Amino acid sequence: MSRNGNGNGLSRLGVSLVRVSDSQLAISGDMLFASATRLRAEGEKLLPGMAERVTVDLSQVGRVGSVGISVLMCWLRMAQVLGKTLVFVNAPDDMLDVSRVSSLDSVIPFSS
Repeated sequence: MSRNGNGNGLSRLGVSLVRVSDSQLAISGDMLFASATRLRAEGEKLLPGMAERVTVDLSQVGRVGSVGISVLMCWLRMAQVLGKTLVFVNAPDDMLDVSRVSSLDSVIPFSS
């Protein structure tokens, strides 16, 4: 397992992004305003070197705000530019609720 996310300051902000494999990322911790910029940048740094289809495991996400949904949307746009497909799995109920309220639940590819 290749770990990215520990040396970039994200863990200090209460969140980590780990490259599990060429086709999987995992987020753990809170996706809130304080970590959004770094989390977005780290994901955008990792995506170009990954497989054509990438699964992002959200099962370890704690608290999430609308900025967490914004980070996912930014990654989706970048993946589209790169010709890649992103699928988000194991999203917590809070994240699904925020995406519904924002009317983005039909835009973000959540899967169980």
